[in-house]
Amino acid sequence: MKLIKQSPLALAIQILFILGIQVFTGTNTLSAASLSDKWISTSNPKCQVWFQNWGNYQRLLLIIDTDTTEVLPSPYVTEKKGKPYLKPKPYKKVKKQQLKGNLYWVEEPSWSDGVKNIASWEVDRANPKITLPQSFNVDFTLINDEMKMKIKQGDELYLEAQLKSITSYK
Repeated sequence: MKLIKQSPLALAIQILFILGIQVFTGTNTLSAASLSDKWISTSNPKCQVWFQNWGNYQRLLLIIDTDTTEVLPSPYVTEKKGKPYLKPKPYKKVKKQQLKGNLYWVEEPSWSDGVKNIASWEVDRANPKITLPQSFNVDFTLINDEMKMKIKQGDELYLEAQLKSITSYK
């Protein structure tokens, strides 16, 4: 197979042409594909929201910090001479609830400022275990690059959070 050699100028013109088409045909709204994958809460309770786009369907992973316990070292721990770094230090252990399931949008989501996007969320995986499957109604509203999320189970409010997008994963 022969490779066709192109001049750098021709390649640059092709790239600029493609970028120009994308800029002039684009809209001001975010699509589900361009929406950030991971969001973290700026309000209590602390939580993480992950949108997982699998092409023809979308899943939502929610991780909620439900409780924090302070773990103290045993009072009988002895310190080795000259090695204080071996003595255990107190730390906080965070208990988390993970919920994962498919999102079924009422209509195609529009991520414009102030538009409320409504979906039903069928949770089919959870850790720690809960009775599955469970259904929730979810409202997402994007305002000034912050997302307001409200999750209801039936008529009861399950979780309400203010979220900000995050680009790096920890």
